[in-house]
Amino acid sequence: MATSTLLLVLLALGQVDPAETPDGGAAETKPLVVATKESPPFSFRGADGQWKGISVELWRHMANELGLEYEFREMPLDEMFEGLEKGDVDIAVAAISVTADRHKRVDFCHPYFTTGLGVAVNAEHSSGGWRVLRRIISTRLLTIVSIMIGIVLVCGILFWFFERQSNEQMFGGKRRKGIGMGMWWSTIVLLGHKGVFPVSVSGRVLACGAMLASILLFSILTGVITSALTIGHMDVGISHPGDLRRIKTITVEPSTSAEFLRAKRIPFRSYPTIAEAAQALAGVRSEALVYDEAQLKYLANTEYYGRIHVLSVSFHTQDYAIALQPGSPLRKPLNQSLLNYRASEGWHELVYRYLGEEVVD
Repeated sequence: MATSTLLLVLLALGQVDPAETPDGGAAETKPLVVATKESPPFSFRGADGQWKGISVELWRHMANELGLEYEFREMPLDEMFEGLEKGDVDIAVAAISVTADRHKRVDFCHPYFTTGLGVAVNAEHSSGGWRVLRRIISTRLLTIVSIMIGIVLVCGILFWFFERQSNEQMFGGKRRKGIGMGMWWSTIVLLGHKGVFPVSVSGRVLACGAMLASILLFSILTGVITSALTIGHMDVGISHPGDLRRIKTITVEPSTSAEFLRAKRIPFRSYPTIAEAAQALAGVRSEALVYDEAQLKYLANTEYYGRIHVLSVSFHTQDYAIALQPGSPLRKPLNQSLLNYRASEGWHELVYRYLGEEVVD
């Protein structure tokens, strides 16, 4: 039954000569043309020159299960889709994201991996003094500093108001001088100095309140600075796509990352391959590389370990899938094989082997 189904599929694809059948002699089967490209860790050539990676090994598993013969052909992404549309390519296997525009041109199997667009920075360049300062200075920090200045002003006026009659030696005389002394008192109280002794009851209550407020504010201030230096480790102040407009950004084109940056009106420079883009980032010819997060993490943990760092931010969630010719009869059997494999332990082991992380379904 499986053999008959496979023959029907191959006949529909034109891979078997219809004049020859199992009953009439040996059928001449043409191997499927599987397009791929360098997209580590999903598809890349190993040291032996053979194609490997998450997408490639997933395809091999499904092809072996269905008894399909195939041959890999390396080509750029745009040529893959042109080949699928014209019928020169049967299947495209790489880190291919599913988009509405692409789905109008070709068919896709079920998605097998979900990722997003990540941001990588140069590990050494991003740890400079200016970068550290930019990480520390944030809206939260400025807000806390503004509150502290406001407390100093308010407490200074209140100290003068409460102490001007009880402590004329320090707060007597002109109003400007008295308020100035009050602000000095409130400053040293906020800093925890114990040499301030208000005379009036109201002044003492105010001093106690100011000391408690200073403890709270300094705790928050310490937390904000520590967070800025530890979360993301080398964050260059990127938490939103708009932050990319103020730095030199690069990506790979054609890709969904280039489409995303263009849609957000973010200026960027493009490279034809991720290897060239990563090299440009490592060589400090740019400040940020925007590309598929999983691929950036793989490069940061292997070839570019210690040279580039992937930030803990992600934009624009996307799904990877195997691309097929429009109306391909292989879609249904491949989808069934894909679903079976994704539910197995083998799939989890495959992803962990390349990415070092568990699959989140």
